[in-house]
Order: sequence, then C-alpha cells, then structure tokens
Amino acid sequence: MKKLPVKRFLALLLILVISVSVASSLAEDTASVCSYDFDFRFRMNADVFPARIRSHMQGYADLLNVLELKGNMTYSPSTNSVDLNAQIIPVTNPDAAVSFRLFGIPEALALTSPLLGNETVWFQNYVLMEFAMKTWNNLRFPLQYVTILYPYVTESAFQRAVSAWNSCIGTVQKGRTVSLKKELSPLAAEWTDILKTDTRLKYWIYSLSLPVKQGSVMEMEFSRFPDYLLSRVALNSDLKVTVKNGTVTWTNKQKDTLFTRTDENSVTEWTLSLPATENGYLPYVSFHSSGENDLFSLSLDASYSLPDNPETVKVDLPGSLIAVSLVMSGWPAAWPMDAAFDASLKIGGILYPNTDITLHGTSTRDGAVELTLFQPADPDGTGMMEILSCSGSVVPVAPASTPYYTAEDFSSFLSVFNVNDLTMNEFVHRIRRPLFFGILSFLDELPARACQSVMDDLEDYGVLDMVLID
Repeated sequence: MKKLPVKRFLALLLILVISVSVASSLAEDTASVCSYDFDFRFRMNADVFPARIRSHMQGYADLLNVLELKGNMTYSPSTNSVDLNAQIIPVTNPDAAVSFRLFGIPEALALTSPLLGNETVWFQNYVLMEFAMKTWNNLRFPLQYVTILYPYVTESAFQRAVSAWNSCIGTVQKGRTVSLKKELSPLAAEWTDILKTDTRLKYWIYSLSLPVKQGSVMEMEFSRFPDYLLSRVALNSDLKVTVKNGTVTWTNKQKDTLFTRTDENSVTEWTLSLPATENGYLPYVSFHSSGENDLFSLSLDASYSLPDNPETVKVDLPGSLIAVSLVMSGWPAAWPMDAAFDASLKIGGILYPNTDITLHGTSTRDGAVELTLFQPADPDGTGMMEILSCSGSVVPVAPASTPYYTAEDFSSFLSVFNVNDLTMNEFVHRIRRPLFFGILSFLDELPARACQSVMDDLEDYGVLDMVLID
C-alpha cells in the first residue's frame, strides 16, 4: 500500500472530524439546542509518510504537537444554525493564542477574528465546489477532495434532482406500479434538463473528474443516466413496488431486484443494485445500521465499478470509478458516556485519493475522549501505524444563547468566493495591521521547521505570489 501523499493529508484530517460529527448528529435530540465546551491536544506521527517528504511533514507534526484547540460549539437543529467560538493556543505561551468565531448555516458560514480587525468574511457555500474547481485550474491545489467531505456541497448539487424525484415519483410506502409514461419518462426528462442547466451539479461533476486522467468517463456516465434509467433499469416498461413483511422491494419487468429496504425496531438496512450501464459499470450501494444500549453501528458499501469478470466491457475504461467501504461499531448514541468505538474507511477507484484508515476512540462519562487514526503498516494491509491522535474533552453545557441565522444575515460581509482584484486589495489593506501584529506573537511560538513547511507549501501552490502582489 502506498503511503499518504501530502496533498491528501488535509482530507484525512477532515475525515477524522466528519466521522465524529456524523456520530454526534445521529445521536442528537433534534428538538433542542445543544452546546459543548471542548478542549483538544493533537499528536502527529511524521514517520508514516514517504521518506522523500518525511522531513517536510515533520514540520506539520511539530506544529500540531505544540497546539491546543479550545472553545465552545452551540447548535440549533430547528434552524440548522451553528456558533463556534475557539482558540488555537500555543502551549508554550497561551497569551499568543489566535481566537476566531465561525457561525452560520450550512449554505452560508461567516468568520471573524481579532486577526481581521473589525472585519467579518463569509463563505457562500452554494458556490464552494465552483471555487474548488477554479482553485484546481489555477493553482493545481486539490481542494475538491476536502470540499466533497462537507455534506452540504453534495446535498446542494443534487437538490434539484432529488426534488424532481419527489415531484414525479414521491415517497413509496405501499405496493404499487411506477408508470413508465406518467412518472419515469417525465423524471428522465427533468433530469436531462437538470444535467444541462444546473451549475451546482455541473461543477460538482467537473471538479471531481478534472484532476483524473480518465475523468471524462464520469461525465459520460452522468450525461447518459436519464436514458439509462428508462432503457436499462426500467427496460422501457413500468416498475413494480411490493411491500411484504416490512420490506419494500422494487423490480423491473424481468423481475430483477433493483432496491430493497427494511426497517425493523432499531435496525435499518437497504440495498441498491442496478443493471450495467452502457459502459458496463454496475452501480451498487448497501447500508445497514443498528442501535442497542445507547450504542449504534453501521456499515456502508458502495461502488461504481466494472464486473470482476468482464465479457463485453471496453478494455480502455478504468476498472472502478469509486469504491467505498465504511464500518462503524460501538459509537455512543448519547453524550457523554463510557464507550469504546471504531471506524474503518477504505476508498478505491480513480475519482478520489485511495484511502485505507482506521479510527479508534474511547470516551467516558465525564466527557473525556481520545481518538487515534491509523493506516496499515505493510503493503499487504497487516499491522497498524498511527497517523494522528487527538485527546481532550467534550462536555455538555447550558447554551449561552440560541443561534439563529438566515442567508440574508451575511450579505453585508465580504464574500470570500466572489472577491475580485479590487475588493481583495482593499480588504488586505484594511486588515494587514491587525493581522501582522496579531500573528507575529503566534508565529514566534511555533517551531522553525513548522513555519518552513507551511511557507514551502504556500509558495509551491502560488498562494504567496497572489497575496504579496500588490
């Protein structure tokens, strides 16, 4: 197995954070505001990286090893509003800490900090994937691999497609026939239009396919999907939905099972297994979740791959566009509580950096938590080597206030994803004094090798040139 390249490390950090946030969101009471004080220390092992970049990554290890992250996060499920106040603290000198506040809703987040003086900037996440694509085109920085881990990006990209399904098909809770003429054909027509006109979806597709040598295959598969639905899934006929013993099953006229779902007590499981596309790819997703004694577990397997023994498949096609396996076991469904939990994630295919990581965590009733991220130590997948560990506490507290935000609240702030040369120049001039003096004492506490690694990457990706050119 290949060791982790530097460009993918940030994505792995995000995977660690999202693994925890997914668990928390599944466990939250959606009727009430929740607030947590948190305090974390980190430790990174640079020895896991290839020898050619190990010294460079040691700089980042030195950086993480001297920092503490501390603050409070309050979340209101009813409005999807969040308010995060945090400090990044050099343990050698807490007075040199950098504080910031991140607040908003999934589609619009705002950031303010003493480093920015009296300024507040906001991130219009509606165009986040477009920004990631432009970042790739101009800097060759693979921001899209991190961006795709933010759930709103995919939800937004497929919002019109899902709405079209709900409008044409709706929620199927009892046995019936799904009409080709009245339901499936109108749906395919709407999806065809959406693929041509929805910029969010187009940027989502292009951002993931552009960095890949054979990424055009993904674009081709999407463009043909409406026709694939009618001709290969439905076989130009109606679909049949049956409900028996609590299991919903979708079949076509050849009685091929396309989808099944069962919900029973605390167990949910469903499987989507579709016929081969024109290029021979087999779309497949299987999901299972269960809960017991305030602990929950889940497994997810998904792939968009050619069959193992292809007969009529084009030989010049990549064997797999994406293959994902996620297994989570023993995760706390309430917080805080005594628990030991694990998660393993494997990603293959050409569309996303291949990944094989395992997360092990423990928690206690007083809010203490420890997380450790591993990867296989040997090419054959045996043994485990620590990449990163995080220890500290997450303690529930009474919320100081209830966050409530709408997109209109951010219109007066500077939109980071829509700046031009003039607005960026004016902004830099307004903040450069508080930024300079605020960060000077912070940088003075960082190891020299850490500063050098950060500066090297900023220069390699052309960020320094953009910032320094007046």
